[in-house]
Amino acid sequence: MFTSQGRKHPLLACLIVGLALPLAPAADSPPPAQSASLTLADLEQAALRGNPTLAQAAANVEASRGRALQSGLYPNPTIGYEADRINAAGSAGEMQGLFIDQTIVTAGKLRLSRAKFGQEVSQMESQALAQQYRVLNGVRTRYYQLLAMQRLLAVRAGLLKNADDAVTTTEQLKNVGAANKPDVLQAHIEARQEKVALENARALYDAAWQQLAAFVGDPCLPLGRLEGNLDAPGAAPDYDAALAHLLEASPELQIARAEITRNQIGLKREQVEPIPNIQARVSNGYDFETRNDVTSVQLGVRLPLFDKNQGNIQTAHAQLAYAQQNLCRVELSLRQRLARTHARYRTALATVEEYRDHSLPDAKEAYELYLDSFRNRTAAWPQVLVAQRTYFQISVDYVEALEQLRQSETAILGLLLVDGVDEPPGAPGDSRMRQSGMGADLPDPITPQGRSLEDRTGG
Repeated sequence: MFTSQGRKHPLLACLIVGLALPLAPAADSPPPAQSASLTLADLEQAALRGNPTLAQAAANVEASRGRALQSGLYPNPTIGYEADRINAAGSAGEMQGLFIDQTIVTAGKLRLSRAKFGQEVSQMESQALAQQYRVLNGVRTRYYQLLAMQRLLAVRAGLLKNADDAVTTTEQLKNVGAANKPDVLQAHIEARQEKVALENARALYDAAWQQLAAFVGDPCLPLGRLEGNLDAPGAAPDYDAALAHLLEASPELQIARAEITRNQIGLKREQVEPIPNIQARVSNGYDFETRNDVTSVQLGVRLPLFDKNQGNIQTAHAQLAYAQQNLCRVELSLRQRLARTHARYRTALATVEEYRDHSLPDAKEAYELYLDSFRNRTAAWPQVLVAQRTYFQISVDYVEALEQLRQSETAILGLLLVDGVDEPPGAPGDSRMRQSGMGADLPDPITPQGRSLEDRTGG
């Protein structure tokens, strides 16, 4: 829009020298309505205290421990009173007394049931660990987003200052005949656009802060300034090291492995189910005919002639096969997600290094050289404004690349676990578990609540 005509307009130069010279854009500027400063550690501690999904995950662990305890409890005995032929021939009956019924569980069924649900406890503990990763990674992602937005507010403020200076300069150029009315109108349009862009940036910052406050579980968190260094050196490892760490430490893989063990134990449990339990009954009473105390003992078993638990055994075999394939699926999914995330990280890193080492210093130097030339009356003011605007625009691109770099880095170091406001998955067989892809879609022959008394004892 502007041309270098400083030497041809001495009167214009004299007029412009009186203008305040613009400063280079600051690295950061406090957001509007700032209050106390917060660090990343402050936000992480607030999230660990206030994010409700962590308490939900802990409740899932306790519920699984309760199911593991319940599934291995021995069935209660039945005690009662019995009487035969009461009032026969006007008598008190043949015999009256007490009895006790007890089911004797065989073949280690209760031990296997408890072991199976013990694996569910391991899965829920891994789910709780994964949820903690999700919450902390979510805090870090939002922290870096707000840190970048803080810097962009400063850049946007500089762009608005640049546009306002351009309006003033263009109007003065018009007064000396070096610009016309369309130039002035265009300068006003650009200034208004930058004003709207700054207001939008402030609105987005306020919204992002409210989202962060909700995420850490403190909706009343006052709007403030974040402390931190967005330009800190990257800490993400190379792809091979990141993959090795992911395959070793990922809670998603730990959950999938525990699911295989759970289904292996579940198969054994279903295979011993046909072995009958022993039904024992002991009674003691008084025989009115012989006038003696008498004791009777009964033992019985239910013969597995027709129902040999074939259906549940077949289901357990299928569940085990499903769980084994699910482990492969989870590993492949992690590899795929890491490849995408690491590619974003490398792209952002290359962009940051290019801007930090070359584009940003060159743009700053060009701006400073034009500014010096203007002071020496060898360059026109519009050239200074254009150079300054270019510097600001490159600064915006640089900050956006830094934000992308930090978010990708957080995902890689955090085992690709994000979205810490989603409800944590439930126990295996729970619909929440199946929807998350972490549990088998096949029905569980042993429900998460444990077997009923009849199921546990083979009745």
